Order: sequence, then C-alpha cells, then structure tokens
Amino acid sequence: MYALVDCNNFYVSCERVFNPLINNKPVVVLSNNDGCIIARSNEAKALGIPMGAPLHLWKDLIKKNRVIVYSSNYTLYGDMSSRVMNSFYHFTPDVEVYSIDEAFLGLDGFDKSNIYKKMIFMKKKIYQWTGIPVSVGIGPTKTLAKLANRIAKKYVNEGVYILQDSSQITQVLNDLELETIWGISKGWANRLKKIGINSALQLQRANPNHIKQHISVVGKRIVYELRGISTLDLEEVNSKKSITVSRSFGEMVTDLQSLKEALSNHIFRAAEKLRLQRGLCSSLCVFINTNKFKKSELQYSNSGLINFDEPINNTPDLIQGGFRILEKIYRLGFSYKKIGVTLLDLNIKSVEINLDKTSSFYKSEDYTIQGSLFNKNKKDDILSNKRMIMLDYINNKMGSKTLFYGSQGLLKSKKNKSKWNMKSHFKSKSYTTNWNQLLIVK
Repeated sequence: MYALVDCNNFYVSCERVFNPLINNKPVVVLSNNDGCIIARSNEAKALGIPMGAPLHLWKDLIKKNRVIVYSSNYTLYGDMSSRVMNSFYHFTPDVEVYSIDEAFLGLDGFDKSNIYKKMIFMKKKIYQWTGIPVSVGIGPTKTLAKLANRIAKKYVNEGVYILQDSSQITQVLNDLELETIWGISKGWANRLKKIGINSALQLQRANPNHIKQHISVVGKRIVYELRGISTLDLEEVNSKKSITVSRSFGEMVTDLQSLKEALSNHIFRAAEKLRLQRGLCSSLCVFINTNKFKKSELQYSNSGLINFDEPINNTPDLIQGGFRILEKIYRLGFSYKKIGVTLLDLNIKSVEINLDKTSSFYKSEDYTIQGSLFNKNKKDDILSNKRMIMLDYINNKMGSKTLFYGSQGLLKSKKNKSKWNMKSHFKSKSYTTNWNQLLIVK
C-alpha cells in the first residue's frame, strides 16, 4: 500500500501558520513580480477566483471581498516544506518527496486494518508540529493513491481516504476523465479518445500493449496501476541532473552592470544548492532574454556555455565564469526582462534530508573526479573548500546573505531596490530563516 500526502493550499497554509488572523478568510498568493494568482484558500476559490488569474483583472473583486493578498515567499515555503517532509520519517522510513507539497509514503509493514487510524494520527501530528493541514490518499499503487488523495481533499471531512476494493475502484474510475489521471496529459488523452477510450475505466480495461503502441510504455504502466498492480516503486531522493536559478526583473534592465549583479546573485544561490546536495558541476550556462510579450520592442535572447577544467562548486569561480559568458552574449540597446543560470554535468556524492543543513556539507575526499593535468594549486583548492563550508555555515546559522560577495551589489532598503529585484509588494517575513524577522508574540 502507498499513501500520497498532499499539503492543503500549501502556500496559503504557510502564511496562516504565522498569521492566524487570516484563518477562514479569502487569501491568495501571487507569482513572481506579483503577476498572477498561484495559490488560493478555499474561501477565495468560493468567490470564483481562478488559478493563474492575472491580478490586475481581479483587483475589483479582491477589493470588494477584502481578499488578503500575499507575494510569494519561497524562502518560507521551502523551509516549511522541509519541516513537513521530515515529519513523515517519524511514521515510515519509505518516503519519496514528489514536490514542494506532496510526498509518497510506503506503507509496507503496516497492519491494513489499522492504516486508516494511523494516517489520521499522522495527519493530526503533522498539523501539531508544523501547523500545515494535509490530506492523505491511500491505494495499492501510486496512481490509485493519487486518485484517493483527490477524493480525500475534495469530498472527505477527515481528509483521509483509502481506495482499495475492486468495486470501489471501478466506481471511482467510471466517473473520472482521462486528464485527471496522474501521468495522462491532454495530448495523450486526445490520442486515447481517437481510439475509443474516453474514461479512466475504459483505460483500465484496455489492452496494455495496445496502449503502449498509441502513447508509450508509461501508458502501459498506468493501465496496470489502475488495475491495482504496482509498477512504480518509491524512488529515493535523487540528486538533480542540473540546477537552474532564474527570475524575471521587477523593471526592465538595459545596462551590463545590473545584469551582472542579478547573475551574481543567481549563481550565489545555485552554488549553495549545489553544495547542499554535496555536488560539483563541470559546466555552466547563462541565458538572457527580453520581454517577448512586448511586440512593439526589439526582441533578443541568447545563451552561452562554459566548461571547467575540473568540476567545481566554488562560488567565486562560478561567478567569474558566468561573467565571461554574459560579456559575450550581452548586446547594447535592448531592454532585458530575465537572466538565469544553469549548472550542468553534476557530480553528486550523496544527498541527505535533514533540517540541520550543516550535516550535508561536503568534504573534498568525498569525490572521485578526473583532475586537470595543469592544476598545481591543490592547496588553494583545499582552502577554497574550507571558505565555502564556512560561508554556508554562517549563512545557514545567521540568515541568508549574512555574508555575500561584492559583485552581488550592496544590500539596499526595500524602497530603494535594484531594478532587477522582483516586485514583492505583499511579501510576508522570513519567519523561520532570518533572526531579524522572527515572529514577535505580545
């Protein structure tokens, strides 16, 4: 048996943990630069506010109904997600983190007659420990657990639902559209409809090999999963094959210096992520582009790649490499909307999930890599590694960017932000990751 645990209205729930006054009130969370609505409370959904709605088109309704608006606070959401995911290990060692607000749990060894009570207990404990409400769907396969979670969230008061009996599965699949099945895209659904398969139940009863011919081997696996035959095992936490950090600018940027500041900050964050999963990268890609939605303006986009002689995770060297690329691809006379960086060809030693992030810092002897014939400065490499360990330790302990590089630009006040900074007019504090923004209770 598998359980799919999903945090309810996750971004909104994170905000409510630290501001109980907004409980039972309509709340929305906005995307980067306060553009679109990407999360809604149940009260906001009841007002008819759709997912992905542009904020400016719904301002009147939001004002009329006193909807509370937040800018996205990914630092807070990421930390709260880490707390929730770590909570699952108190109940089972088999955890697959699927997204920022979802995880699959393996329930091998659980007494089937007692699973429901155990999941109710887990649900209450997670809320007690983190303040985040969750829904739990349980099934003999991951696909059925995903469907069970959908039912638990929408139709079950307790928030826990088990989908196991064949008659029960048949009833659920009979009323289900193809697109709502985990793994079935709209394109695949259209292909299936062309061969006479219009519902989830018809897909379950189809010939698996016939489905494989028309979509892929993934479709064949889904057929077996819908029949209660598990073909998708829990995956251990896999290290990423690449790391990308990019943001759209709050205002258009034209000068090279501002682009360098933005790029330096993106590389700084990407390098932190790389070291957190104890990795090295062999190449780095930088990309820039103008605003493609402004047809009246000249458009330009470009990217460049640099390969390092030896795999590295040293922030200054990565920044230096990024600057070399940017200077080549930058063109004067354009207004830029976005810049980003991708670390490629990663060499990962291991990944540890632990709230104490200092425990996953790397040691140089962890890696087996092909060194460069011309690199004679091994002592400098060791010193550099120690500097990176200390940099991450201090920033983890004292707050993000307690230490930073001059190329990232001087820290400015909220009223005097750099042009490349995102618009975040309604952003909450970093309650859990910044000493200066700890919640004060009176």
